[in-house]
Amino acid sequence: MSTSTAPLLEIRDLKTYFRSEQGEVRSVDGVSLSVNAGETLGIVGESGSGKSVTSLSVMRLIPTPPGRFAGGEILLEGENLLQLDEAAMRRLRGGKIAMIYQEPMTSLNPVYTVGEQIAETIRTHRGVSRREAFDRAIDMLHLVNIPDAARRAHDFPHQLSGGMRQRVMIAMALSCNPKVLIADEPTTALDVTIQAQILELLRQLRAERGMAIMLITHDLGVVAEMCDRVAVMYCGKLVETADVDALFGNPLHPYTEGLLASIPRLEDDLDELHAIEGSVPSPLERPPGCAFAPRCRYAFARCQSEEPRLAMIAEGRQAACFLAAERLHQKGIA
Repeated sequence: MSTSTAPLLEIRDLKTYFRSEQGEVRSVDGVSLSVNAGETLGIVGESGSGKSVTSLSVMRLIPTPPGRFAGGEILLEGENLLQLDEAAMRRLRGGKIAMIYQEPMTSLNPVYTVGEQIAETIRTHRGVSRREAFDRAIDMLHLVNIPDAARRAHDFPHQLSGGMRQRVMIAMALSCNPKVLIADEPTTALDVTIQAQILELLRQLRAERGMAIMLITHDLGVVAEMCDRVAVMYCGKLVETADVDALFGNPLHPYTEGLLASIPRLEDDLDELHAIEGSVPSPLERPPGCAFAPRCRYAFARCQSEEPRLAMIAEGRQAACFLAAERLHQKGIA
C-alpha cells in the first residue's frame, strides 16, 4: 500500500440523483471515500445500495438527464472531475482512469476484433500508428495470459469464452497504464476457477504497476482475498469503513454484521443459513431515521426518528450507527 499522504482518488460528499415519474431517486447520497496508489478499496452492499452508481459517477458516465450530480467532488490527483467538460473526460477515461464492466459482451463491440478494440484505445490516448497500436494490443493480451495472443487478437468477442472476454476487458482497461482501475463485479459471471485466475491477475498487475483499484462487488469472499480496505454501502450511503481484517474480525454496523453472517460456511447446516430479514427499502420510500432500522435487531427508539451520521469510531474505522462505539468497547477493542 502506498505511504503517500494524498489519496490518488478522493470522493467528497458525492450526491448522484435520478429523476423519475414517482419522484427523485437519491442513488448516491453524500458518499465520501478515498483510494491511495497501490491500494484496493472494496465497495460492498446488496443490489440497489448505490455501488455501481458510485463507480459510474467517478467515470462521469451517468446519463444526464435523468441523472444529475446534486453535489460533491470527485478528485483525481487533486483535479475535480465534475468540473471537466466532456472532451476532457474522454481524454481521462482509458488513460488515467479506466473501468472493467460486469458483462464484457455488453461492452465489447461485436463487429470488431478484440485486437482492433484494444488498439483503438491505445491510439486514442497514445497517438501511435495503427501497426504500433495493434502490436501493443497483442502485448496486452499476452500480459493477461491469453494463449496464442497474436492469433486471438484477430478473433471477434463471440469467438472467446467468458473468461477470455473478461481478460480482454482487463487488457483494454490497462492498455494505457491507468492510475486508477474501477472493477465493477469483474468476476460475477465466471466459474470459480476462472474467477480465481482473474483475481490473481488483478493482484499481480496492481503489484507491478502500483495502480489503485476500486472493486465493486457483493461477494465478501472476493473482498477478503483482494482488498486492503472496505466501504459498506446501504441505501446510497456509507454505513461502515475499515481495514479488511478489522471489518471481518469485528464488524461495527449491524448491516455489516448481517452481511458477514450470511456467508455460507462448510460447517453450516443448510437449514441454518443466516439471512438479513426484510429487504432494501425503495429509494422513493426511505423510512425516517436510520434506513436499516426496520431490518435491525438492535434498533431502538432513536433509530426510528434520527439518522446516524458516519463518524470516526476508532483509528481507521467509521460507522453510521448510534451503538457503534458501545459495540467497539464491548468487543474490547477500545
